Amino acid sequence: MTVKKRVHTQVFFWLGLSIFLSMLMAEKVLAKDNWYHFELIVFEQTMPNTETFEGKLAAIKLPRKHFDLTYTTFPKSLLLINPIQFARLNTEDFYLQSSYRQLQRRKDYQPLIHTAWLQLVKSDSSSKPIIFSAPFAMNNPSPVQGYMTLERGYYLHLKVQFELEKEGLFYLIDQRRRIRLSETHYFDHPMFGVIIYVERLDIETTAIIK
Repeated sequence: MTVKKRVHTQVFFWLGLSIFLSMLMAEKVLAKDNWYHFELIVFEQTMPNTETFEGKLAAIKLPRKHFDLTYTTFPKSLLLINPIQFARLNTEDFYLQSSYRQLQRRKDYQPLIHTAWLQLVKSDSSSKPIIFSAPFAMNNPSPVQGYMTLERGYYLHLKVQFELEKEGLFYLIDQRRRIRLSETHYFDHPMFGVIIYVERLDIETTAIIK
């Protein structure tokens, strides 16, 4: 290639690149974000149990940097159009209502927490931790607290850490498990249990590239 042709090639390349970048800066781009529907149930098991297990005298250490769900609840249909990070869902949009009602009907189980929310989780990262609790002030027989995170790598993993306090002792669920989406996942302990449902949502958000 002659020097003259090489110069012309470089000129056209940089001209084309500058036009492409200027078009991106001027237009709105639709991008699919990784939004998820999370749902959580925590319940106490009150049935007599002959299994021996030890409680701890100290509570778990919750993450210092954590986030809270919105006080207001939203219909899922609205959030699919205008997603809000950590938005609590209306109960009409819960997937685990039948599981919750079954726990309520059975005398050996006491539901403590049931909530669902919308959350954005970026690729190759973990979801921001949200702390959940059901203290004595809410007329629960046993206070419970903890958090969960979704880890997005080559596979999806749920990390769950919850504790139940009973008669001055703390009983712990501390598990990390590979999961599939749109399935119900159980984390069990002789004293209490955690049920989690995770679903990826097809949401397109509009962003202006500057």
